[in-house]
Amino acid sequence: MAIIVAVAALGLWIAPSRQTSSAQDAITANGPLISRGYTDAPAGTAVLAGNSEGGNVLMELRVTESQVVKRDEIIGVMSSYPKADVMVRTAEGDLEKAKRQREAMVSGYRTAEIAMQEVVVKGKTEELKLKKLELQRSGKQPDMKEIELNISQQDLAREQAKLRVMKETLVTDIEQSDTDIAILTAKVDNARVSREQALVRSPLNGVVVQLHTRQGERVNAGGIAKIVDMSQMHVFADVDEVHLARLSPGGRVEITFRGSATVYKGKIGRIAPTVKRMQRVEPDGGTSTDGRVVQVEIDLDDLASLPQVLGRETRVTFL
Repeated sequence: MAIIVAVAALGLWIAPSRQTSSAQDAITANGPLISRGYTDAPAGTAVLAGNSEGGNVLMELRVTESQVVKRDEIIGVMSSYPKADVMVRTAEGDLEKAKRQREAMVSGYRTAEIAMQEVVVKGKTEELKLKKLELQRSGKQPDMKEIELNISQQDLAREQAKLRVMKETLVTDIEQSDTDIAILTAKVDNARVSREQALVRSPLNGVVVQLHTRQGERVNAGGIAKIVDMSQMHVFADVDEVHLARLSPGGRVEITFRGSATVYKGKIGRIAPTVKRMQRVEPDGGTSTDGRVVQVEIDLDDLASLPQVLGRETRVTFL
């Protein structure tokens, strides 16, 4: 008789219809509370859809299912990438050209011309000094002396004005060049942003658990891929609200998986503040009725030893 009871109990655990049954498998007045649960990592799950500005067709897919990816790793390339890449290269070329032109202004021929003109001005200044000494000793008429002195002064003033114009023009051209470089830098940044929008990157370290779009296909509402950080995996159990008083954060639990006798230990990490309705099947296989359950999140003591499988059904015993 004991063997028959044990087989019947095992049948209730294995029977597929029990997956949508009541949250509790067995409850005794003073014994442990037993519930069904499942593994999931909602806080570590990301569905990659890409940016709408990057195109709506997946041009290149760089991952496969079950592949481990790192944060910021490129998952896919969208259809707008080739055009965006050309725009980036063109903008970068224009920026580099503008920088070289500015460098030539500062240290190239323009500076050399100004240096030569400074030499000319210095020479004219010395000539004017000599002219004054010469005229002081000359026996020429005062009006002639004044004319010659004015001519020398005008020559100096002309060369000084030329030097001044050359320097002011260089300053103006450099300022204009700086403005052009700033504008081109902004264009490069914008072009890079557009190109980046055409790249689909992983927002976290994780595993590609599902691909929704294949290379060459249009991206639909389901996105491109689903990536999960398994280090954030938890067990979630649905407990009938009538047993809520028996639960508290930090309470110890034991977890087993279907087809395995290994027991994993953990504790209650969070109890949902709201009650949800679910369809359940009575233990005697009777008509389905509405049940009201509370979701309980369980933290595993040793997550590394837990099978890295999402959605796996578990048996949770609240101690």
